[in-house]
Amino acid sequence: MSILAAALVVTIRVYDLFGLSPDTRHEALALAAETLAQAGVQAIIVDCSVGPAMATPCKTGLAEGEIMLRIQRHPKDGAHVLGDAIVRGDAGPNTIATVYAAAIAERSRRTGTRLATIVGRVSAHEIGHLLLGTNVHASHGLMRPSWELQRLDRGDWDFTIEDAATIRRRLQPHEPSRVLAARAES
Repeated sequence: MSILAAALVVTIRVYDLFGLSPDTRHEALALAAETLAQAGVQAIIVDCSVGPAMATPCKTGLAEGEIMLRIQRHPKDGAHVLGDAIVRGDAGPNTIATVYAAAIAERSRRTGTRLATIVGRVSAHEIGHLLLGTNVHASHGLMRPSWELQRLDRGDWDFTIEDAATIRRRLQPHEPSRVLAARAES
């Protein structure tokens, strides 16, 4: 956990349609959660991929503060695409991120980087797009558009200070407008 207290929470429902091994999926999701914690956000991971977790909570609509991470086989845009996120900005909730496990497995094979490490980093990156409310990339840090996977500097795999602050600001609870209107009348 970071120096910042992770008082902000996001629930991430994970649907593994590719079929990663449970150990690889668990390790990858732990890395993604650790990356979010470094930004001051606690991630509650709900694995909706198999077994009893597929019960009612995984089959209902997303509640406020919940997002969905899909682990799928192939990207529609080619093997160079490792993930994407459907971002609507301020027009509505940003709720769906996807990582492409076959493309990631190929990158893992080519670079010698562990599959769980790349899945975790791509997951955190795509979730970052949802939480930032934009598909814009940063010049450095986790949200940069292209990666050299062998880079070992931790800063290469964390959110920048600016991105972390934006995520925390966007996750802050908003007061209902009627409360604000009542204050304005006083």
